[in-house]
Amino acid sequence: MDIPSPSTEKPAPEDHDSPWKEALEVFFQPFMRLLYPEIAELIDWQQPIEFLDKELQKITVQAKNTRRYADKLVRVAFLNGTEQWILIHVEVQGQPEKDFAERMFIYYYRIRDLYAQPVISLAVLTDTKPSFRPAHYASDIAGCSIRFEFATVKLLDWRDKIDELLHSDNPFGLLVAAQLTAKLIKNSQHRVDNLINYYRLAIKKNLSREHIMRLTVFLEWIVALPETITPYYNQQLEHLEEEQNMSYISIIERQGIEKGIEQGIEQGVAQGVGKGRLSTLQSTLQKLLKLKFGESSSHYQQRIEQAHEDELNLWTERVLFAENLEAVFATHE
Repeated sequence: MDIPSPSTEKPAPEDHDSPWKEALEVFFQPFMRLLYPEIAELIDWQQPIEFLDKELQKITVQAKNTRRYADKLVRVAFLNGTEQWILIHVEVQGQPEKDFAERMFIYYYRIRDLYAQPVISLAVLTDTKPSFRPAHYASDIAGCSIRFEFATVKLLDWRDKIDELLHSDNPFGLLVAAQLTAKLIKNSQHRVDNLINYYRLAIKKNLSREHIMRLTVFLEWIVALPETITPYYNQQLEHLEEEQNMSYISIIERQGIEKGIEQGIEQGVAQGVGKGRLSTLQSTLQKLLKLKFGESSSHYQQRIEQAHEDELNLWTERVLFAENLEAVFATHE
C-alpha cells in the first residue's frame, strides 16, 4: 500500500485527538511496544496500569494555549519494582507548534512541583513537516541555564515502513497507518480503499471481538472520511461484510461514534416519533456505551429506561470524553 511523501497542500481542518485519547487507553501496551520498545521492556505488564486523568487536568487546566491535544499521564510499575509516571503527548494538529518543547517542559516541572514525582516525557508528532523534530527545551540567561530533553517519535518516519505496520502482530501499527492516511492521502476514494484494507487486517489480528470492534472504530475515526464519500464507503463496507461472512459495526454505531456524540443525535431522533423517539435515543446510547465500556450494569440500564429525552441527549454527548461509566451518568449539583 502506497503512502505518498508529505503534501504541500494545506491540511484538512480535521481533529484527530479524541480517537488517540481513547486508543492510548485501549491499546496502551501495543502503543508502547511499537513506538517506545526500549521503555516498554522496562514495564511490568503484569501489574495494573493507571491513567491519571485528574492529575493531568490539574497541570493543564491553566494552559494558555487553546489548541486540543491528546495527552495522557500514566502510572506504571517497572520490573525493578519502582513506580513511574509516563507523560504521553500526541501532537495531532496539522501544523507544527513553535512552543511545543517549552510546553513539554512546563508539564514536566508542574508534575514535579505538584506531586513530587519524576516523569518520563514522550512525544508523538503526527504533522507532515519533516524538519519539525523538537526533542529538548533550553534556556540560558546570564549564567543561569537549563536543558530539558524528552523522547520524540515522528510518525512520518514510518511512511516507508508501511508494510511492516500493516502486517505486524501489533494492532497499533494499523492506527499509525491510519494516521498517515489521514495526513498524506487527499483523494477520498483512495482513503476509503486504504481504510477497508485496514479493516481486513484488523479482523485477522489475534484480538477479542470487542477489541477488533474498537480498533476498527478508531481506524475510521482517525481517517475521518468526508461525508461526500459515504455512499462509496458504505458500498465497500457491504462487500467486506459479505466477504468476511460477519457483521461489521452497524451504521448507527459508526455514525454515533463519529457524529452522534459531537453533533447530537439528530439523525436518530428524526427516525422516531412519540415513544419511538425515546426508544431510538435509548438504543443509540446503549450501543455507544457497550462499544466503549463493554457491558454496563443493570443499575445504568434502569436509569436509561427511566430517563427523559434531555437526560438521554446529555449522556450521549458525554460518552466521547468520559473516562468511565460513572462520568457519563454523573449528577452535578
